[in-house]
Amino acid sequence: MFEKRAIPQANFTNADILIALKIIENEESIGRKLLSKRMFLNEASIRSILTKLKDSDYISSSRLGHNVTRKGRDFIDRSIQFEAPSEINAKELTLNSKNFGTLIKGASSKINDGMDQRDNAVFGGARSAITLIFRDGHFSLPEIKPEIKIPTIKLNLSKALETELHEKFSPKNNDVVIIASAEDDERAFRGIVHVIDSFI
Repeated sequence: MFEKRAIPQANFTNADILIALKIIENEESIGRKLLSKRMFLNEASIRSILTKLKDSDYISSSRLGHNVTRKGRDFIDRSIQFEAPSEINAKELTLNSKNFGTLIKGASSKINDGMDQRDNAVFGGARSAITLIFRDGHFSLPEIKPEIKIPTIKLNLSKALETELHEKFSPKNNDVVIIASAEDDERAFRGIVHVIDSFI
């Protein structure tokens, strides 16, 4: 009898397709293996994503790697505007060692109390997530009871964290920063991917 080998299955979200496209745009000629490592997805998933992007003429391929086409850039511009997940040193907020964040442009009106974002992050594998709204030059937490109008409470972030968020995301009024946290990079990253996917 031959031993059956488990074949890795392609498993990814709509957000993964957009994130892959953004990474390819930012890092010219990135290859499949590095993309797999960056996104914490198996090669079967990355292969399927790249095939979809090629079939849509959103990327072109060469021996050096992949590049975004003009049609791919137009697709990015028409899609939800967000920053590809990046590692954030946010232990002061999350109490977990690994944190990945994203910025969703102009999404403050889509946020209630931040629990939906936390739940989506946990579904993706993270331990938790925190949602920050940027308004009037500072970050604040979502209102716990949006139906009761109370003054927004400014978060007292450390200078280092506030500087990092500004340098990585350049937030503007009504932008939303979401940080997913976990005990390892993979769970934190996959958590924030599922948060992004909930906005698509």
